[in-house]
Amino acid sequence: MSNEIKVGFGLADITVDGQDVGLQGDGAVFTAEPKMLEIETYELGTWDYYLEGWDVKLKVSFQEENFAKLKMALPALDDVKDGTDTVGLQDGRLHQRMRDKAVEILVHPRSAEVGDTSMDIKIFKAIPVGAFERSFSKDVVSYEVEFHALPLTGDLSKGGNFFLIGEEA
Repeated sequence: MSNEIKVGFGLADITVDGQDVGLQGDGAVFTAEPKMLEIETYELGTWDYYLEGWDVKLKVSFQEENFAKLKMALPALDDVKDGTDTVGLQDGRLHQRMRDKAVEILVHPRSAEVGDTSMDIKIFKAIPVGAFERSFSKDVVSYEVEFHALPLTGDLSKGGNFFLIGEEA
C-alpha cells in the first residue's frame, strides 16, 4: 500500500459521444447525489436510509462555437442542409424521445499521467437539459450546458447504471 497522497487539481478533457468539447469557458462540475428515503421508527427516529436513485449531473461551459458543439448542447436540433453541407440548425420536431439521443460522457483529469485513467469519470447515458443561453456582448462568448444522467438499463437491481469513477474491470 502506497503512502502517496494524491490531490486533484486543474482542468479536465471532456468528450461527449467521443467528440472533444474543446476549449472550456470555465471549469466543469460533476455532481453525483444519492436519492435517499429516510426510514423512521416512532420510538428511535431515523433508523436507516434507503437508496432509491441517483441524481448525476455534469455542468460544462463551452467556449467554442460551431454547429457540432451547438448540437451537443441541443441534441433535438435538426440540420439545415445545402446538398451535403450543413449550413444551419433549426428546432427539431416536437414529441420526440430524447433517450435515443443520450450519449456517453468521459471526463479525464489533465493532471493525470499519460495512460492513467484511475480518476476518469464516465457517465454512461446523459442528455443536456435546461435552457440554451448565449449572450452577445464585448465579453468572450461561452455557454453553459448541464447534462443529466439517465439509467443505462432498465434493471435497477444492479449497479453500473449511471456513472463510473476509475477504470472498468
